[in-house]
Amino acid sequence: MPKKIPVIIENLTFATQKEASSFIKKILDKYNDHETVSVEDEEILMNLIERHPEAIQKIGCGISRFFKAPTEMGTSCFWLERVDRSTTDFSYGSCITGKGKTLFQEFMEACREAVRDDLIETKYTYFRENSDGDGKVVCAISGEKITDKESHLDHVKPLTFQVIVVTFIKSNKIVIDGKMLTNPSDAQFQTGFVDKEMKEEFREYHHGLADLRIVKAKLNLKMGPTERIKKIKNSVPIRIRMSQSN
Repeated sequence: MPKKIPVIIENLTFATQKEASSFIKKILDKYNDHETVSVEDEEILMNLIERHPEAIQKIGCGISRFFKAPTEMGTSCFWLERVDRSTTDFSYGSCITGKGKTLFQEFMEACREAVRDDLIETKYTYFRENSDGDGKVVCAISGEKITDKESHLDHVKPLTFQVIVVTFIKSNKIVIDGKMLTNPSDAQFQTGFVDKEMKEEFREYHHGLADLRIVKAKLNLKMGPTERIKKIKNSVPIRIRMSQSN
């Protein structure tokens, strides 16, 4: 009997592909044709689409919303609408059947690793320079005062981290190859770039585009597409850890 391979969609783990498919199908069945999915389901689909073999093409210039709609075959499936109003359908089955992480997901992980220390430093510095006597700063959306532990450093739509990675790939005409990425090793839990120049190029690209803000963590997970697109007043400047450039 073949070994069962678990399916991992961000923080959701399924023992089998069948279990994952059943879970996603239940989400699809909740909606009527042309109905936009909820904020909670949007988070799941945003992570699911990264597993698609054509993730870069599907995501395009950035995803504005997910919705259910009919296909030419008379059935209904998930569709996404991009920031430029273009739309495309996608098969959740194609997202699920891939074994392990796709190369795109691995590349995304390497990009996150490339800027991780800078973002940690950015958040730390913002709180150090802007917090009140209680160690709190103002949430960029609700206006509520929050602590470091209660907050997220959020990439504002339409330039989400996912979109920044996709546009970096396209603008540099990168064909993702496993040889570009490091293999997991002891004390290393995240994929990185083999080529240090590519790592630095992404850092520079990211830092030139990213629009960041401090928001309450619980609120960040519940925000809908409209709220994420609003222009913010309390933009957070990125702090670069110079030691990484050496």
